[in-house]
Amino acid sequence: MTIFSGVKIVDLSRVFSGPYATLQLANFGAQVIKVEPPGGDDSRYFPPLIDSWSGYYELLNHNKSSITLDLKDENDLHRFYEIVKDADVLVENFSPDVKRRLQVDFESVSKVNPDIIYASIGGVSNQVNTKYYDIIAQAESGFISLNGKDDDVKVAPAIMDAFGGMKLAFAISAALYGRAKTKKGTQIFVSMKGVAFDLLEQNLIETSVTGVNPAKVGNMDNAIAPFGLFKTKNGSIALAAGNEKLWQNITTFLIKNNAEVDTAKFATNSLRLKNTTELQNLIESVFVNFDTSELSEQLSEMGIPSGQVKTMKDVLSDKENFEQKLLMNVHAQFHSFVVPTGGISFSTFAQSEYRMAPKNEHTD
Repeated sequence: MTIFSGVKIVDLSRVFSGPYATLQLANFGAQVIKVEPPGGDDSRYFPPLIDSWSGYYELLNHNKSSITLDLKDENDLHRFYEIVKDADVLVENFSPDVKRRLQVDFESVSKVNPDIIYASIGGVSNQVNTKYYDIIAQAESGFISLNGKDDDVKVAPAIMDAFGGMKLAFAISAALYGRAKTKKGTQIFVSMKGVAFDLLEQNLIETSVTGVNPAKVGNMDNAIAPFGLFKTKNGSIALAAGNEKLWQNITTFLIKNNAEVDTAKFATNSLRLKNTTELQNLIESVFVNFDTSELSEQLSEMGIPSGQVKTMKDVLSDKENFEQKLLMNVHAQFHSFVVPTGGISFSTFAQSEYRMAPKNEHTD
């Protein structure tokens, strides 16, 4: 049995954030009907392309059905309303003006289905007509200003889209629970900019108190030390000393390997942050004598959290990822590929079996 069995979702959203939200629900049994415009979702044409099939689209839209409707056409709009009549949820990521012009806004849809959970994800709010993408959220939230060492650096994957989609999936789940109690539908809006603020950790609070922008710290951290990436003989390793006991374990490891540690200079987290560059040089003077894998094993034996910096090839060759069902192989008609499972499991509910993303075969 899947947890969202019997839940019908009509999905008007495109590209990443909205489809990522509905994917979370489809993976646990919701019926998701993706409504695409003529020509399809933009992401159908994004690389990697395998036999003209988009891996990007596949990643976000498996376990769904798909139909084509031109919402500017009166007949197709009527068909859309027919589909929405018995839906539990509608998901969209249009700008406010566009959804009103297409007559798929909350007011229009709730006339057809008063009990609908109308879920939106967009740039700033339902009142602001701003076209938004992940990189815009990274930039305008101040997130980018925290990355890198000298130049501004964005995070490579679309982290705001993913986190925003997950928040939207959570909000929809909460609304379904709420409707079960109140018997009433609701309107949801998730702000990409607001989501980005949630990922700033202590940095926004720090500036509100001090009036000073946090310093760029590159591969280190501006709240904990040592906490970051350190060079090894053949690469680099992530090290996380999240408390004083872990720092003492690192000190023991450094001394064991003939390093001279000024324990007074690094006695507290505040002092270690103040002397981050010197601390980094000290740690790397020991770490560069080890292969990354060997170092990781030794640190693990001492209870010190660390992680090898892996490439995509490394991730795919790591058997643990498949044994623990974090990744899965998908075998399609003409090719095979690997996708993430999401890392969520329930003791009493199953995840849906993997179904390939639709080729728009459900319109008729």
